[in-house]
Amino acid sequence: MAKDLVKLVKDKQLFNKTEPIIVALSGGVDSMVLFDIIHKLNNNVIIAHVNHNKRDESIEEYNYIKAMAKSVGVRFEGYTIKQQDQSNFQHDSRLKRYDFFKAIAAKYNSKKIAVAHHLDDQVETVLMRIVRGTSFSGYTGIKEIRMDRNVSIIRPLMNITKEDIITYAEKHDIAFFNDHTNQEDVYTRNRFRNHIIPLLKEENPNLESKIIQLAEYIDSADELIEAQKRTFLREYSMYNHVSLHDFNKLNKIVKIKIIQHMVNQATNNSVEVSYEQYKQIIELCYNEHPNQRISLSDDYDFVKEYDVIYVTKLEDIVPIMIQVNKVGEYFVSDERSFVFTTDKMVQNNSNYFELCYNKLVFPLYIRQRQNGDKMSLSVGTKKVKDILIDQKVPKSVRDRLLVIATETEVLWIPGIKKAHTDRTCEHKLYIYEVK
Repeated sequence: MAKDLVKLVKDKQLFNKTEPIIVALSGGVDSMVLFDIIHKLNNNVIIAHVNHNKRDESIEEYNYIKAMAKSVGVRFEGYTIKQQDQSNFQHDSRLKRYDFFKAIAAKYNSKKIAVAHHLDDQVETVLMRIVRGTSFSGYTGIKEIRMDRNVSIIRPLMNITKEDIITYAEKHDIAFFNDHTNQEDVYTRNRFRNHIIPLLKEENPNLESKIIQLAEYIDSADELIEAQKRTFLREYSMYNHVSLHDFNKLNKIVKIKIIQHMVNQATNNSVEVSYEQYKQIIELCYNEHPNQRISLSDDYDFVKEYDVIYVTKLEDIVPIMIQVNKVGEYFVSDERSFVFTTDKMVQNNSNYFELCYNKLVFPLYIRQRQNGDKMSLSVGTKKVKDILIDQKVPKSVRDRLLVIATETEVLWIPGIKKAHTDRTCEHKLYIYEVK
């Protein structure tokens, strides 16, 4: 008996009847069935089709889908990819496809992009990652819902087999195109689909269910590990620096998760860490040398510095020395400035400093800390270096901090410490940090 795929998708509650949904429609059986099902459940569909310009049939498919969209009263958006480098065709095409889908989602104010991955795709993906190697999370396979900034990539057919999809297409007379390149062994996924998986199914006809079961087990374990990671980082991370002592108490897989998080945060997901590098980092954290580093890439290092670990970008510290002679806004970068004003603004206390104002207060200076810097406190003075040590600010961060200073002393270390000054006067100068 054929499964009721419309009910299966409806019961997932991945979307409602009226919200705009971008359906990625290639013209193959999977995406044509996906469109048919969503069109029955939603009255605000937008078809997004990409012509990869790789096969003779591509133009025919493009024109057919465009005409079909018009015939059923659905909006159509098409994009043709120019000839591209064949050495990394699949990867590059995927990036361009999803950039296009997200652009169309923005155009129609849609928060959902539906793609036609199904259960057989999941099996292929998990097996490919087992053979190739991946992170622990990678073995969970393709997620049914994945957030990409402010858009959800949804996969309504995720627990439906290819066989059930073909049966649905035949039952409902759904026309589709066959891509002959799916039979070619030049791509890894095709080799798994056409050769490796059939061999494995000879050993175990229930291969699909076993692989999915494995992915679900790993997904459950991964949720627990993620929760441990989040809890640890809340308690033992400051200024993107992590407590070495507490890190060394953790289980190995949690350590790897934390290292992965630290690298992703510092590099904006631009650096991939190998398993060998994870091992080296964990060993580095255990050894007795207080200061060491491991190269992650040409631009980033993983650093152990006394009782903390962190990821740093290899760049010179640019000296900053800005002389402030009058009220106004002074920029230290495109994203950061300091405003000197006699008007009090509503601000969080950590974001501003106030002092008595007269013409003699200037000049002031925005600069990095210097050797011998001191700050007046309620009782005596204290070296800025000692203040930063007391506040457990790592040395690598100390060297990059900006201070507001007079000719003779530091008035304010934004976010860390304020000097004790006379504030009982009538006229005041307010200094605000703007980010």
